[in-house]
Amino acid sequence: MSKDRNVIPIGTDSRRVTRPVARPSQLPALLQSIRDQAVVFYKSALAELYDKADDSLFELADKAVSNAEQGMFFEVMRTLRLKRGELISSCADGLMEKFDDLARITPASEDAPRPFAVDSLSLVQPDELEQSVALDGMVGRCNERNRLALQHLALRINSLSKLHVDAHSNPLSPSILAELFVDSFAALDLDIKVRLILLKLFERYLCNRLDDLYGEANSLLIQAGVLPDLKLGSVPQARSAAPRSEHAGSRGEGDAARGMPGPDAFSGGISARDQEVLSVFSQLIGSWRHASGDTALSNPGVIGAEPMQSDELLELLAHLPAGQTQAATRDLRKNVYQQLDNRRQATGKVQSLDRVDDDVISLVSMLFEFILDDEHLPTTVKALVARLQLPVLRVAIADKEFFSLSRHPARRLLNELARATVGWNDQDDLRRDQLYILLENMVGRLLIEPSPSAELFDDLHAELSSFVKIEQRRSGRLEQRTRDAEEGKAKVEAARAQVADSLNALLLGRTVPVRLVATLRDTWSQVMQMTWLRQGADSEAWRGVVDTAERLVTSMQAPAEGQTLAELTVANQKVLSEVADGLQLIGQDEQQSAPLLATLAALQKAASEALVPTTGPIARSQEVPGRPETALRSAARHSLGTQEPLAVPPAVAVPADIEAVRIADQVIESVTAEENVELVTDLPSAESISWVERLHAGSWFELAPSEGQPAQRCKLAAVISFSGNHIFVNRSGVKVAEFRTQALQRHFDHGLIQLIDDNQLFDRALESVIGNLRQLQSGRP
Repeated sequence: MSKDRNVIPIGTDSRRVTRPVARPSQLPALLQSIRDQAVVFYKSALAELYDKADDSLFELADKAVSNAEQGMFFEVMRTLRLKRGELISSCADGLMEKFDDLARITPASEDAPRPFAVDSLSLVQPDELEQSVALDGMVGRCNERNRLALQHLALRINSLSKLHVDAHSNPLSPSILAELFVDSFAALDLDIKVRLILLKLFERYLCNRLDDLYGEANSLLIQAGVLPDLKLGSVPQARSAAPRSEHAGSRGEGDAARGMPGPDAFSGGISARDQEVLSVFSQLIGSWRHASGDTALSNPGVIGAEPMQSDELLELLAHLPAGQTQAATRDLRKNVYQQLDNRRQATGKVQSLDRVDDDVISLVSMLFEFILDDEHLPTTVKALVARLQLPVLRVAIADKEFFSLSRHPARRLLNELARATVGWNDQDDLRRDQLYILLENMVGRLLIEPSPSAELFDDLHAELSSFVKIEQRRSGRLEQRTRDAEEGKAKVEAARAQVADSLNALLLGRTVPVRLVATLRDTWSQVMQMTWLRQGADSEAWRGVVDTAERLVTSMQAPAEGQTLAELTVANQKVLSEVADGLQLIGQDEQQSAPLLATLAALQKAASEALVPTTGPIARSQEVPGRPETALRSAARHSLGTQEPLAVPPAVAVPADIEAVRIADQVIESVTAEENVELVTDLPSAESISWVERLHAGSWFELAPSEGQPAQRCKLAAVISFSGNHIFVNRSGVKVAEFRTQALQRHFDHGLIQLIDDNQLFDRALESVIGNLRQLQSGRP
């Protein structure tokens, strides 16, 4: 009886058996669900494994024949207890990374997982050989026990993945799970006895339960409509090898009438895996023909028609004029049928297509109809893709791996073409565009080639990829400069906002000398801004310049009760010294700073006179709304006292009549990060807030500046953390638009921005066509 993984045993460390933390991923939602389910299973099984390992090692220590061996087992027990969390997390992270590789064009590691083979282990140490033999046996037994489930799971994952997935590259294969487990404790340098114990426990508590995981994963994909026609009881090899009976011909005709492939539907050169995939397609297309009333090309209605081999069909397609596909791209099947009829009239030979080739023609036609109906595909790109229909059909008929192999060269070329042209706009003049010229030449080469091979598509894909990389490096440099400039601009704005907030909070409601306000606003604010930019808002330097500003203002106020003149003088001298240091930061030397420092000293002197009798007022206060702009009055210079720390040139004039104002409004205008929302209707919707939060740099969009204006394609180059600005660039890396967060949310609500799906054009088309055929087969609208 298999163990329910939703119930965590009391003996396990349940704190570590938790759902994986959500992290950004480009995986389809279905694969993300399977990944998360697999990680929970993996961590739960490993937690139980290490519980049992502790018990097993304790028993071995009790039976140890020497103190050294007993000590070794106890030391391993201690190490595994301490490292347990790290070991489990390492395995879980590795599994998530294997899944994330499926969403990448190029996997994180070029070294594909390999099965454990004893033949390649002649040069390893005996302990490593013993471990490898144990691994090989464990993985082999698990593979054999779950062979069908693994095959079907790999097919289904492969239909959703950007990379080709087989039995060994499947992230859930026993070999990869075992590899991750062994790698997790490799650095611990465990004794071979301990490693073998861990492997036995791994087989018991994980490998022996993988059938449940595979069953749940296949069920989840079947329920989501991913190749639901694959049956776990089917054995493709047995079907292809089944001997023909004397009634095979009539059974094949009956299957053909029902839209099912007959015994001769597949040629001898097709692999079992390709047979499986083409069988599913044949069933779906048969249902479509039955529902739509479409007549198969393989059944022209003539009794005794001779089946046409694939080689003959390719020769016929080689004589199909390429111009027809440009003028009537949606009538490929009709053109092929017309060519068959012309051939029959010319030779008098009645022939019908092989059923598999007939289905391939129908499926390729459907795929290109979907692509050409894609409203997000630029018109220029559609024209190029339409002309590729005939070359793609030829290679699909010649190479039956075209539909089952996600990394088939022809499919990769179509996908790369869509990615390379994602930044094109319908209003662009592409006649001199180097990429357009290259693609035109590629399409021309494919059209004049009577039998384009997979190798030719592979060469063209490599040529296009190389060109795109060079173009991306060129645009990437300009894009980086755009990002750097915007980030610098945003950082300066953030510094200004922080300085404004600090000084406004310091001065609002206070009565201070006008000259001091002007100094803080025009000069010391520059010192504060420079400090913020260099050191940051959390630095001691920033807190120091803010504190200096506060103490400078305090030094201009009436002295605190009980404060002596000597204490006040020392405090004032220290503040002036800090101001002098700050002025050096913005490039002012002692001579340039002297007039300002003399003025500040005079203001401090006037405030300190509150400690001694005075014959008149030292200040006139008035309520002034807004920024103080009153002109200063000239007067005789005040002495700085006997303990003056800074020499003031005799020629410097210092104001003696100290005019003060009460600050009733902001001294420095604050920077507003977002527009103020006045009405509830102006608030962004919850959907737009969620949509904008999920955006990440590198995505492409169709963006209209405003309603009624044509949309243009642009890429989100950066989201500036200091300001929340979203910077958009064109395919050359030049900035074309900038939006604050709320503005972008409102843009989304008005339908003026839309995310472009630039991934796997052909695979998206295939997925959509199969989905539509399944709906038709099940009778759903």
